[in-house]
Amino acid sequence: MSEEMKLKQARLVYRTFCNALDGNDWKYRADDENLKIECGAQGDDLPMEIGIHMDVERQLLMILSHLPFVVAEDKRIELAVAVNAVNNLMVDGCFDFDINAGHMFFRVTNSFLDSVMSEDVCLELLYKACQTIDRYNDQFLMISKGMLSIEQFLQSVNN
Repeated sequence: MSEEMKLKQARLVYRTFCNALDGNDWKYRADDENLKIECGAQGDDLPMEIGIHMDVERQLLMILSHLPFVVAEDKRIELAVAVNAVNNLMVDGCFDFDINAGHMFFRVTNSFLDSVMSEDVCLELLYKACQTIDRYNDQFLMISKGMLSIEQFLQSVNN
């Protein structure tokens, strides 16, 4: 596929995503030049900042959310185990954990190569991301603060 066609397809998906957000009264910041969207959501406990980006070259829609805390250095091994346990259960998306810096992200991607992505698909990806982040972010924070042991976490995940 030519570079021009890749860009055209990415712009179409970007506009579709913006239209989906508009149709659901989401507040967001659009960067038309870089095909990026920034938005947020409030979960049951922690706020979620969400970035949506069109990767033109790879023809991917990427949703990325940086969790709003840094994992304490003495809890990073435990958090790595927790992230691994959660990722092992997931079908869509994953948590990425930088064990050196203590930063955590949730990431989900969807290819739009030679395909049409509907507004419903865009919203489904966004809602799934929000649900997944909200389900685990407070538990990851509690492990980092020593309020939840890795054993307790693993027991809850395995049930």
